[in-house]
Amino acid sequence: GTEAEQRARDWAVARLTALGFTASNGEAKRKVAEGAVRLDDVTGNDPGLILIPKDEPLKLSLGKKKHGLLLP
Repeated sequence: GTEAEQRARDWAVARLTALGFTASNGEAKRKVAEGAVRLDDVTGNDPGLILIPKDEPLKLSLGKKKHGLLLP
């Protein structure tokens, strides 16, 4: 992918790890690839997931029990 896509993917993976949803960035990448990650209740199963910054909080979910808000 492009450099922008790589930065977006790294950002998403880093947030999953920083929130404690995953133990490592590698685990976070696998969870994205498995379709276990949702942004605003939309499943993202592409490890090259593109995130567009918003002016409102973004809901990040992993599976059924882990949920967090990413503030702008």
